[in-house]
Amino acid sequence: MSRWFVATMTSVLFIALVIAVAGFEALLADVEAIRQPDATPYLGPAMVVGAAIVVFLATAMGAREGNPGVTGLVAAATTYLVMLGVGAVGYALVRSDAAELLVFPAGYSLSPFVVGAVVVALLTVVAGISAVRWQATHPQTPQQPPVRPQD
Repeated sequence: MSRWFVATMTSVLFIALVIAVAGFEALLADVEAIRQPDATPYLGPAMVVGAAIVVFLATAMGAREGNPGVTGLVAAATTYLVMLGVGAVGYALVRSDAAELLVFPAGYSLSPFVVGAVVVALLTVVAGISAVRWQATHPQTPQQPPVRPQD
């Protein structure tokens, strides 16, 4: 299993978990991922895709060397910044207001949507890197067909 395959699967898992976490947040805490009614329906998914790219690159690059925990923390911090950055630029473009480049990150810096995605990024990157490293130390041997007594 290559590190690129694991990085891809980690990114897919990240997207699925962020959708699940945001859904549970909306269901249990009655909070919306994006609170502004004039935001497009693509702003939240764009933020998640930006974060998924961070998760992909962190998992692929961290699989070679380094501490999985430190790589996970760096990926979580970068995910935080990318989500706020993509959201700020996207919402500023929708509103045609450059002030939203500062207002949007300030309003969403502690939102459950962003914080949940950061926690999921940390967990998936650490798990993905650990899976690649474990696989490297435990290579699979090809199975031989069973020997039949009459042969």
